[in-house]
Amino acid sequence: MKSRIPALLFFVLFCIQLTAQSPPPSTDIFVFDMKEKKGKITLSNERNITNRKGYDNQPAFFNNDYILFSSHINGQNDIMIYDLYEEKLTNLTKTSTSEYSPYPIPGYSSFATVRVEEDGTQRLWMFQMDRKTKPSIIFEKIAPVGYHAWNTKNDVLMFVLGDPVTAVFANATKVDDDIITSNIERTIKLIPGTNDFAFERTEETGEKVIYRLDAGNREFSKIIQKPEGASDWTITQDGTFITSKGSTLHMYNPKNHETWQELTDLGSMASKGISRMAVSQENDKLAIVIDQ
Repeated sequence: MKSRIPALLFFVLFCIQLTAQSPPPSTDIFVFDMKEKKGKITLSNERNITNRKGYDNQPAFFNNDYILFSSHINGQNDIMIYDLYEEKLTNLTKTSTSEYSPYPIPGYSSFATVRVEEDGTQRLWMFQMDRKTKPSIIFEKIAPVGYHAWNTKNDVLMFVLGDPVTAVFANATKVDDDIITSNIERTIKLIPGTNDFAFERTEETGEKVIYRLDAGNREFSKIIQKPEGASDWTITQDGTFITSKGSTLHMYNPKNHETWQELTDLGSMASKGISRMAVSQENDKLAIVIDQ
């Protein structure tokens, strides 16, 4: 697959453009203790794990007790990992380029990230957690990649910018990429307990609908329409979708709800908005990004 849009134009259009001259908005990552039972979710004991002025975003849990995230430091972006118990922060990339959208590769002590290369190309790269092995390109010909999710079979669903934006399905061990559909939005998630993916697409009517992609036959089916004005979303290990609208979190579980239910209102702490989210592997923590 060839690059779908010139790199320079990509940076103008794509929302993850971050430069020293034009710093990104300030965001913090909050982690909540979470309990879920029979379609009901409770959140407690929130803590700000970044708590600084600047861009900290795109959280992803690793082994339940660590969080990978993207951080803008000294004019570029690096991938950080935060130990929730020792409250220790480590820079995993610390390169001369910028990296975004970290995602732990299932079954390995490694993660995939969107790397902005020296010439501006954005491709998926693999980095090792121990930082001892040289990083490597995963898909040489698929660009520009913005967001991605992985399953245990090394299948990857990617948000690839172009006109239109497309959902591209590929396997890290094969040369078999396939365009699934177009006009998708940035949230892509692995559906817990399966090898299937969930993604969001904007319909011709303007409605935003969350779909399930069967990783076996690569066919997709509707799950639910998002609430109007809702932002990003995630999925709990029990299959509950959580999204945000303003300062309010909403949830939907196909087994327990007919439509979206209000989960909680975070009030003044989230008055400027909530965006990306992630759920821990043991379903006991929820990470959300709050605009500052």
